Amino acid sequence: MRTRTATGLVVGLLALAACDDSPTDTNALDQSINYDVAMVSADATIEDVQALRDAQHGGFFMVGRSGTRTVTFYDAAGVEQEAYDEMTTEKIHMVMEMTRELERENWSASVTRNRDMTVTGLEGDETTRTVNGSGSEAMTRSRHSDEGGLRSYEMNGTRTIDNVVHEVPRDGAYPLSGTITRSMTVTITTEDGTRTKSREVIITFNGTQYPEMTVDGELFEVDLEARNGERPFRGGGHRGGR
Repeated sequence: MRTRTATGLVVGLLALAACDDSPTDTNALDQSINYDVAMVSADATIEDVQALRDAQHGGFFMVGRSGTRTVTFYDAAGVEQEAYDEMTTEKIHMVMEMTRELERENWSASVTRNRDMTVTGLEGDETTRTVNGSGSEAMTRSRHSDEGGLRSYEMNGTRTIDNVVHEVPRDGAYPLSGTITRSMTVTITTEDGTRTKSREVIITFNGTQYPEMTVDGELFEVDLEARNGERPFRGGGHRGGR
């Protein structure tokens, strides 16, 4: 009887210990991270699209931001030009760095984003422009709050812009096709401690206001017309959690 009682006690303790890191708790945390990464990525995508629009003519969207840029123009033979020419410029190469303080629904952060983009298809009367490039971002004091409590992050990521096609004229148009892929490393701090996770985010443009976005396979939609302070995406299966 004593042996059975001791064995039962050990089993009970093991069961209690397992509850401290149960699959349910892990799933809730992962869903919260997906939701928070979706927030960050959707905001970045809105900024990306504005930068892609402006890049078509060597512009630079700087409202509410501080940063630097370099712009180089090339003709069809690859010869550098002194300035943009509507008929002879074939390619624009832009390198940009922007820093801003962000605040949207239940989220605030300080972020630095870098972009290295090449726009092609400009020469003559072409009806589309294609953008390819890369970039990186670093985010500090990223604070997310909801019914599940407060979550703080440090985030770092890289970005690949792959054949994002814009229609001409550019004003008001959404990218017709192409993708932006983000690889994110997130360090999350909650009341339970600090953990580091990784996420892959893929935004697929479709010519509408709502391109699809997946965060480790979970589906969301970016709202490219979301205003400052608003939640910039919709969808996802989670709104809170630890």
